[in-house]
Amino acid sequence: MGSYIKASLLLIVLVVLVTFGIKNNETMILHFYFQWSSMPIPVYAVVYGSLIVGILIGEIVGIGARFAQRKKVKQLQKENRDLKAKVAEIAEEKSVVESVVEEKETTQEETQEVKYEPEAKKEEEAEEEEEKKEENETRF
Repeated sequence: MGSYIKASLLLIVLVVLVTFGIKNNETMILHFYFQWSSMPIPVYAVVYGSLIVGILIGEIVGIGARFAQRKKVKQLQKENRDLKAKVAEIAEEKSVVESVVEEKETTQEETQEVKYEPEAKKEEEAEEEEEKKEENETRF
């Protein structure tokens, strides 16, 4: 659909340019400084020539801006790559830190279990001794 629109616009522009050339084919002489003048030129040639010269000047002026823009784009792409690498590095460090924290938590839980085991044994031994004392008291 877009190519049909472009082709239609191009056809309209060409028709306008050709009809302009047909209607303005009178000749004219251009007078420059220092008594210079041109040979007889059709009016449409002057107009078309002016358009072409204007387009060329615009392109030449725009080249510098395009080069500066490309340089800026490359710089931003490099910065983007560096920042992505930094984000990946930070994410990796975060996962390492999380795994270390998890390991510490599990070792703390294991240590607490080990600490409680001797206390539990002591309590069991104390209970057994009390039971023995009670048995001994009931025997006597």
